[in-house]
Amino acid sequence: MDLNYRQIIAEQREEVAIIESLGWVSREQENLVNTDSRMAQVITGVRRSGKSTLAHRALKGESYAYINFDDERLMDLSPSDLDKLLEALYSVYGEFNRLLLDEIQNVDGWHLFVNRLMRNNIRLVITGSNSKLLSREIATHLTGRYALVELLPFSFREFLFSKKVNIKDMVTARNKGLLSGYLEEYLVSGGFPEIAAGEPKRSYITTLFEAIVTHDIIYRYKIRHVRSFHDMAIWLAGNYGTEISYNRLKNIFGLGSDNTAKNYVSYLEEAWLFICLPKFSFKKQEALRYRKIYVIDPAIANIIGAGASSNQGRQLENLVFLELFRKRLTLNYELFYFKKNIEVDFVIYSNQQVLELIQVCLTLTDTRTLNREIRAFKIAAKELNPLRMTIITLNEKQELVEDGNVIRVIPVTEWLLG
Repeated sequence: MDLNYRQIIAEQREEVAIIESLGWVSREQENLVNTDSRMAQVITGVRRSGKSTLAHRALKGESYAYINFDDERLMDLSPSDLDKLLEALYSVYGEFNRLLLDEIQNVDGWHLFVNRLMRNNIRLVITGSNSKLLSREIATHLTGRYALVELLPFSFREFLFSKKVNIKDMVTARNKGLLSGYLEEYLVSGGFPEIAAGEPKRSYITTLFEAIVTHDIIYRYKIRHVRSFHDMAIWLAGNYGTEISYNRLKNIFGLGSDNTAKNYVSYLEEAWLFICLPKFSFKKQEALRYRKIYVIDPAIANIIGAGASSNQGRQLENLVFLELFRKRLTLNYELFYFKKNIEVDFVIYSNQQVLELIQVCLTLTDTRTLNREIRAFKIAAKELNPLRMTIITLNEKQELVEDGNVIRVIPVTEWLLG
């Protein structure tokens, strides 16, 4: 046995005690991790969103072993090395029937190792920071034998939990004012757990962004036009909430083809820095051609995307998108935007039915803004026949009736916490 592997695992085991000693914010995905299941529990999401902590918390009280592959000493592992690691795990932990494999995407051929462990009846919890790599290999090699959990940085509700705010008390005028202050803070500082716990956000986000772009993308995919790719990532961080054209990106950054631009965007999405929202269309080709792009956390937009923080309307739209994206798997719907002369920010679609159209707007006090939003709903409703229409604002609440249809206007804090 290679004693180095045993030493690495023993050192990583000590880290578990540190994780368990830190304060824990209740996450909405906790109940989705079933450590008794024979299916591999796969937790995916952006780096530093709390995947490892969620996995350790789910396994607490169980007899489990742990290996973190996001360790420079474990780079370039071969299949035979995985056997040595497994031997070292038993040497350090003794007998175990559950195993946490952290940042598994760093290991080539990891799915073969996972398959063998599952055949030996070991319950697995797997984390990874690459959405497409995991899902692609899972779909191919673990069909029907995995459960997927997506973990984003703190939602606004979780952010309030981290601040020990009692949401049920947010009914008085004083507390509603405090809630507005927390929302303003969240729109700037975002939801990465370590920032919420007090880490300085500018240096933290800058370092995290560079690590993801360089380590998770440029090195992994051997990108040749490093400067262009890096500049494009920064540009997208400042232009979230807009419809992107691969041809425009190609021209801005001097790329060889639309396909190169498309690949670059997909790499950023795979690393969970950005999420692309497809356009709603009954024509499949049109639906595949257009995308709007959103950033995974407000802090990345504000710190990496120069000047983006000044547009509070786009900040609010990005916040609503992230909340809708979080809920889409558990509530079983698809998410789109609609654009045809007018634009509707979000379309919620399930079982061949448009459930809801959602617009996001800071305020409706300007008559022109109100008329624009109503007109967009009217045009979209004729084609999509939605069950409900909602405008999410910063502070306003009312009901509008247009052509016999009710349009609900709701403050964003009430929508997020309701």
